[in-house]
Amino acid sequence: MKTIVISMIGIGSILFVVMIQHTASKQMWSYERAETSLSSAMEQTMSEVMEENHYGIENRNEMLAALLQSLIVKWNHEIDLTVLVHKMDYDKRQMDVEVCGRMNMDEGKEETVSVRRKIVFEKD
Repeated sequence: MKTIVISMIGIGSILFVVMIQHTASKQMWSYERAETSLSSAMEQTMSEVMEENHYGIENRNEMLAALLQSLIVKWNHEIDLTVLVHKMDYDKRQMDVEVCGRMNMDEGKEETVSVRRKIVFEKD
């Protein structure tokens, strides 16, 4: 009887550790995905701004639209995105953007991931 109780406690502890690891792993994956998606979307948009005759971005609104389009392509439907534009200057080729994502975890609770990036492209 003592062995059964000790075995059950051991199995319960192992399952608890596995569940914690799974949750931490999913949170880290979400953060890394948010970070890489935002970085690559900003880089792609700024590259298109610098190559003016490639895409035809001519003002701040078109630059913002290109950024949002790039972000939407890189994300799926499993997350709700909020894009906060702290600063965007077409003439100076600068962007300061934060992306906040909310998603539902397996346990039914909601998790938030937030990434902020600043990027400046210099004219040649």
